[in-house]
Amino acid sequence: MNITTISRDNRYIAADSSKCAGCLTCMLRCSFRLDRKFNLARSRIIVSRLVGAENEFDISFTPECDTCLICARYCSYDALTAYKQEKEA
Repeated sequence: MNITTISRDNRYIAADSSKCAGCLTCMLRCSFRLDRKFNLARSRIIVSRLVGAENEFDISFTPECDTCLICARYCSYDALTAYKQEKEA
């Protein structure tokens, strides 16, 4: 199992590439949120197909990812899990 985590402010996204089906919905939703156009090259999440590896796909995030959580909201395969941590008073 290969899990990547990104966090910013109090938002977290955990990406489990072993569950990824490579549908690219996360990338499309990310780019649409940013540009109002579906453009994989503008996505802040990157799904890469691997050859000869344990997992068929790799999930990574660019430094520009603002952890808006939209990628996880639209992941149909539970490869992306989003959560918010409440600030302590």
